[in-house]
Amino acid sequence: MNIVYISMLTGKKSAGLTYSIPAQIKSQKKMDNVFWYNINATVKNKLINGQLCNNTDDFPTLKIGSLPAPFNHPDLVVFQGVYIYKYIKIYRECKIRRIPYIIIPRSSLTKIGQQQKMLKKKVANQFIFKKFINDAAAIQYLTQREYRDSGDFWNSNHIIIPNGVEKKARTRRNNKNRNIRGVFIGRADSSQKGIDLLLDACKLLKNEFSLNNCKIDIYAPNSREDKDNINKMILERDLQEYINKYDGIYGLDKEEVLLNSDFFILTSRFEGHPTGLIEALSYGIPCLVTEGTNMAQEINDYKAGWSSETSVEGIVHAFRELFGSSNKLEDFSRNALELSKIYSWDYISEISHTEYIKLINKQTEVLNT
Repeated sequence: MNIVYISMLTGKKSAGLTYSIPAQIKSQKKMDNVFWYNINATVKNKLINGQLCNNTDDFPTLKIGSLPAPFNHPDLVVFQGVYIYKYIKIYRECKIRRIPYIIIPRSSLTKIGQQQKMLKKKVANQFIFKKFINDAAAIQYLTQREYRDSGDFWNSNHIIIPNGVEKKARTRRNNKNRNIRGVFIGRADSSQKGIDLLLDACKLLKNEFSLNNCKIDIYAPNSREDKDNINKMILERDLQEYINKYDGIYGLDKEEVLLNSDFFILTSRFEGHPTGLIEALSYGIPCLVTEGTNMAQEINDYKAGWSSETSVEGIVHAFRELFGSSNKLEDFSRNALELSKIYSWDYISEISHTEYIKLINKQTEVLNT
């Protein structure tokens, strides 16, 4: 099967897609003939997370037909994301030439996702993107919950294939002689990532943090995304004794932080399928999550951490459960590793191959009737 992946990555280190998309493509190459077209002209983006891509310096016309054979008429095109205007030219070519395509929206079609820049999206949907989404052979959601939160309004055809993770050589270090350490690593988007909810919950838990010797480190890039100023929020809630905010962290430094943490925190209001959370699990880090992460059910089922409603009260309850089970962190750690195994990239590439073949065959039947 010949697949063309279309993306618009910038190579930003703090963005989950910078890691998940190259990893997805790398694993799919083991199963299929793959071409990656990252429609961004910046030369540095020819290499993203160690994977070589083709960009608009190589193929400036934004036409599938200009790609080398056999990718000038592929079996399938995969669009990574929705609201990218440059996709529309490629979509129209796919439609005219009857090339089936799928879209991976990564939470942008959920009800909460649609509320972000709502007016702008309403206009864009009406005049441009609704048809792009509706004409797809299918929408690829990352979790069952993402599909439920998006519904069939966009497109009645869907498949569910999650993000993946590579097996890690090292796992969480046993904590015997230090404080309980929690860590958040991600973007400084307080609204989506629920950092405001987390800090409001921690404000109510100061005594319990002190009694349980608990500290939290927040690693988020100092950027314009930090509109609420996380450091300021910590000071306003008088949490500086328990919570530290640092700049973004990457590579081996990030690995060291994870290995020395006792639990990973993600209190998002909405997500597609958070790669940072899956990565934490692969290091054997138990996770404290909200329903908005789309992984609360799995965390519960595997006893790989603690979950809550996406609310201050829910997060408070989850922390109290954590403190009540802190003597069982090793059990939670083993469970986290077990959960991460179902997200092996090699396994996911096999699922993707099977599902994509089904879609192509179904599309062929429709065109021949």
